[in-house]
Amino acid sequence: MVGVGDRSVALHPVVLPVSVDQQRLRGREKVAALRARARDALALSAGYAGLRLGPLAKDDNGAPLPSDGVYWSLSHKSAYVAAVAAMRPVGIDVERIKPVSEGLRRRIAEAEEWALAPAEEQHTFFRFWTAKEAVLKAVGTGLVELSQCRIAQVSAADTLLLHHGGRVFTVRQRWVDTDHLVAVTTDGAPIVWHITTQLQQKD
Repeated sequence: MVGVGDRSVALHPVVLPVSVDQQRLRGREKVAALRARARDALALSAGYAGLRLGPLAKDDNGAPLPSDGVYWSLSHKSAYVAAVAAMRPVGIDVERIKPVSEGLRRRIAEAEEWALAPAEEQHTFFRFWTAKEAVLKAVGTGLVELSQCRIAQVSAADTLLLHHGGRVFTVRQRWVDTDHLVAVTTDGAPIVWHITTQLQQKD
């Protein structure tokens, strides 16, 4: 039986591709399609982890509420969705790599944080961005506390340590393809990635 907060239990983040037809949608119709696709990924994550999800709900600030004791997090971009379910607070984020302004770069991290990372600025920006988004999702505050979430260490090509609220968070990352990066919080649990880049026939 899976115990609450059991760190020996693996996390199973799932990334799924979005169909071309769904990518062509616009406005609310596209948002609804991406959310539905992300919930497909969430169901898979829960299944891999041996967890049973109940109804999904959010608080007044839009943060996911535990579902029958199961914590969950979703993320979606035009080409991919990502999701993870766990018996402890968790956050996930997927982003497409693209040019960013100097103003946004300054907003996402301080000079001391940039000094921790390699010179490849565009990739570093999205490593920092996805990591911070994942942490802020895990704590349930969202971007309102972005300035309070700081990169503490770039410990490996796929691992960052972050400080927020007096706590240290570990974030693991994986390239989905050459243009998309996914990040998930972990408190020491092993991670089994489930990344699909091509649509199956049934999709």
